[in-house]
Amino acid sequence: MPDEKHQRDFTPPPSSGTPPTQQDPQGVQTNQAIPPDQLPLVDELGIVDVDDPLAGGRGRLFSAAGRFSPLIEFTDKHVIMHPPQLPFSEDGPAEEIVTKVDERGVLLDELGVAKHVAGARFNGEVLWYLGEQLPGTTKYLVCWFDKQGKPHKLYVNEEPLTVDVVFRLRNKTHDGELSFFADVTTD
Repeated sequence: MPDEKHQRDFTPPPSSGTPPTQQDPQGVQTNQAIPPDQLPLVDELGIVDVDDPLAGGRGRLFSAAGRFSPLIEFTDKHVIMHPPQLPFSEDGPAEEIVTKVDERGVLLDELGVAKHVAGARFNGEVLWYLGEQLPGTTKYLVCWFDKQGKPHKLYVNEEPLTVDVVFRLRNKTHDGELSFFADVTTD
């Protein structure tokens, strides 16, 4: 919800009969029409309030929760958030999600530290997040390392265990030892 400052500074979108006008740096409105390529996206799409959350424009469908919220565009591969107060831009900042792993294949956290499953063990060995995900999901697999440094995955009924399942199993034990469960096997 916009705060009082935004509500005071809010000027309703121009009607379809009058072209939008510009404000100079001191906030004084001039009678110069804003070129269409510099028109804020909310004004270009005619978004006034929350009553109509969908707006079409540029051959695309946008969703907005009001004039001050980001405009959401769903494509076949991405969700794109557009700033409402800026003109439409095809290319802009984008977030690339990168998975980092160490030389053993263990997932690294934001600080570059190898991630392990806190409090969970298999045959006394620490369990680690593998950089490998279960196909078709975003769930990371779990492994432990033997004395030679070779990784071994854990399985239940021949299905590899993921971190979320390991946390649930760990919580069912008093010491986090998963070898207690007869169904949990390793390769």
